[in-house]
Amino acid sequence: MKKILVGSTALIAAGLLSAPAFAAGVEGGSNLDLSLGGDMSFKLEYLSKQPKKADTDAQRSHNFELDGEMHVMGDGSNDAGLTFGFEFELEIAGAGAAAGGDMIDSNWIWVDSDRFGKVTLGGAAMSALDGAGDTETYSGVGLLSADANDNEAASVGDAISGHGENNKLVWLPKAFGDLEIAVNYVPDINATDTTGTTSSDDAGQGDRAFLIGAKYSAAMGGADIDLELSYYSANSEDPNTAGDTDVDDDNRSRIGIEVSIDDLAFGGFYREYQDTPLTTAPSEDRTVIGAFVTYALNDDTDIGMSWRKATAEELTAGTPNTKDGEDEQVQWNIGVTYDLGGDRTLKVGYENVKWEDDANAAANENDSNSIDIKVEWDVADGLEFDLGYQNFRYTHHDGLSTAAKRTGHAFLATTKVSF
Repeated sequence: MKKILVGSTALIAAGLLSAPAFAAGVEGGSNLDLSLGGDMSFKLEYLSKQPKKADTDAQRSHNFELDGEMHVMGDGSNDAGLTFGFEFELEIAGAGAAAGGDMIDSNWIWVDSDRFGKVTLGGAAMSALDGAGDTETYSGVGLLSADANDNEAASVGDAISGHGENNKLVWLPKAFGDLEIAVNYVPDINATDTTGTTSSDDAGQGDRAFLIGAKYSAAMGGADIDLELSYYSANSEDPNTAGDTDVDDDNRSRIGIEVSIDDLAFGGFYREYQDTPLTTAPSEDRTVIGAFVTYALNDDTDIGMSWRKATAEELTAGTPNTKDGEDEQVQWNIGVTYDLGGDRTLKVGYENVKWEDDANAAANENDSNSIDIKVEWDVADGLEFDLGYQNFRYTHHDGLSTAAKRTGHAFLATTKVSF
């Protein structure tokens, strides 16, 4: 099935480039409109505590952070209605722009046709159409976070794909009525460029990654409904590594639904995948489930609640493998957004995150509570100034013979220029 779809996609891309619309021609380089975009931000950060550092470590309480990104874009069209273009993103401040850093984030070209849809070629992000069911009104400062050490339920995220800088083909056909489809293919998930036509058979590595996403939108009575499905698979390059039966293909799936009725919206998602499936380590199952509800109280005020639970299977290698238990992370939050007027927005939220270890290992468990207040001010077109405060209560492990509850405070001031 995968080979058929990938082959069909390649034929469509080839047909798009040789179709009559393309043959109509482009007048030359002057037909390409060039533009620049991006942003730079400067953050002043203050942390009264270091939840993930030992007490014996001397820590500076404040930090300056500069980060920036520039996008260079070009697009053109011909008389037959075919559009095309390119984009590349550069790190102009921060780690990527430092000496020896990777300045190029992503780069790609694209061709769009009313007949075939849009084809993107290069290092663009995969498209999974997986936005339904993960809405959050809560907007945390995020400077302080708890340490759960070796708890394996590390992520409550809902994204199904990755490989941002790897060269790939992304095809978004024209919608079939209320149905949208996205098809993605990556020859090699371990390298940006594919340097050979055969697998390198590297142990623990994968290739021929395929992702398909589908989204169905419908209106029923007074409700707008979005239903999304996505599936990802990458082949193991060396499935018979030393005869180890733990080497598996990397398979992931996600389903999400979102319903909007006037000022009320609610929905949820379910995602499943495996930890290190391409390696000789046991392929442990991982699941994340989430739900949300939001309501617009009036033109100025929105309120919402979100809940997520991650479950991580724990296995000990053997013949067969032995299941030791499961780790869990449960996160819930509530957030209120209020329009202060004058292009200023107030965001207030509370979040609780709790980690449970199946073996009750104290260092792998935590229970944190965060109260966050942020003011975001669009001072002018392209200039933003934000202030944030975080009150954070957590369990501190590192450097202590007995874990203790602590309270930390964090302040954030951000100045951002966008262009």
